[in-house]
Amino acid sequence: MKKMTFDEAYNYVLSLGNLPRLEYMRDPRHTGIYLKRVQFFLDMVGNPEKKIPHYIHVTGTSGKGSVTSYLHSILKAAGQKAGATFSPHPTYINERWRIGERYMSQKEFIDLVIFLKPKLDQYIRVTPYDMLSFFELTEVLGLLWFARNKVRWAVMEVACGGRYDATNIIPRKDAAVITNVGVDHIGIIGDNKREIAYEKAGIIKPNCAVFTSEKDKKIRAIFEKECRKNKVKMAVFNAPKFKLLESNFSETTFLYNNEKYSLPMFGAHQIKNAILCIEVAKHLKFKYKDIYPGLKKVDQPLRLEIVGRNPLIILDAAHNPDKIKTTVEAVKQLKEIKNIYLIVGSSENKNTRLMIKYLASLKPRVVYCSRNTMNPFRKVLSPQTMAKEFKKLLPKTPTPIFLDPFQALEMAKKEAKKDDLILVTGSIFISGELRGLLVKNTP
Repeated sequence: MKKMTFDEAYNYVLSLGNLPRLEYMRDPRHTGIYLKRVQFFLDMVGNPEKKIPHYIHVTGTSGKGSVTSYLHSILKAAGQKAGATFSPHPTYINERWRIGERYMSQKEFIDLVIFLKPKLDQYIRVTPYDMLSFFELTEVLGLLWFARNKVRWAVMEVACGGRYDATNIIPRKDAAVITNVGVDHIGIIGDNKREIAYEKAGIIKPNCAVFTSEKDKKIRAIFEKECRKNKVKMAVFNAPKFKLLESNFSETTFLYNNEKYSLPMFGAHQIKNAILCIEVAKHLKFKYKDIYPGLKKVDQPLRLEIVGRNPLIILDAAHNPDKIKTTVEAVKQLKEIKNIYLIVGSSENKNTRLMIKYLASLKPRVVYCSRNTMNPFRKVLSPQTMAKEFKKLLPKTPTPIFLDPFQALEMAKKEAKKDDLILVTGSIFISGELRGLLVKNTP
């Protein structure tokens, strides 16, 4: 087979989306065909999922990416060969998969796509199902990479829901973690929080420990029902007692159960996620000497990530009302900031009115309304629609429209002064695409 460039390999994976298929994101409820077709293909490529001894499975409306990063970092600090999957990727597709300190290289990605191309031809000839989705194929890629590198642990972040998400193909799991349930993906995995909770509870399986930080008793009852069905127990950490010691631009330090921990980021809201990970790690028999350095050295892109100073530039992946509310609360703690310049883009299927309501409370000096991605395969909220919503709440605030988020950033950098903040938020895609320009250590 002829050699491929990284762009050719990536475009080949994307191009499979042109084939008609049943899509989980369009019809996710109560059908197992998504997992059946993934399993059919995994059987064809040697069942890499069965070659990984230990799994931790993570879902939730908010915080699942942070929890995945923290647990992976703790495992790494404990000397375990650990892989992790992230969805969606921050900037480049090979950032979806990580082993230890490194992401999948471009060469490894190309080699895996070259390996899979003839397998996909074989699959489409003999399968009783339709073509795999983009996300399903990325899960196969990650499992193959993990198996080839003989990882002992894999921390798998759910993309959407859980019950029929491609990650739920894993044959066993040491722990299932459900951070919480919000109203993201309304109309996709459910029409209300109870339906969404049912889908997320689907990651609970026999012989695994279950952890959650969900506060709503009615929602937890749905998890508990799934636990009884699978004869497992659930541990709840929804109001952990801790003492905040310090929080600044580069570090958040806290005391929990008389033990000191530190996170290399600002935002006290991350402490709740960290404590959930502490409890998961301790259940799995990891010690403080592993957990402390794991949390202290965690590398987490796009979670209030500071990528520039004078002015301060923060990239944030918040993309639903719950996440935006948390971001706004954290930014309001930055008392030394004079003016805020917002760059916002969003997908069209979000509750953007509520997101905009929270963002408007920051009283930004300017709101640059843009597309959340230049990717032609994704539907975006019209910047015109966004500007009109901001104008209703902030009639005197300029809301210039930019079809290109890079131009919005350039304009904001020209207008912002040394003590100001440029905050990019509303979607992981807009923050991730700009990150490729602002951060040098992307793979």
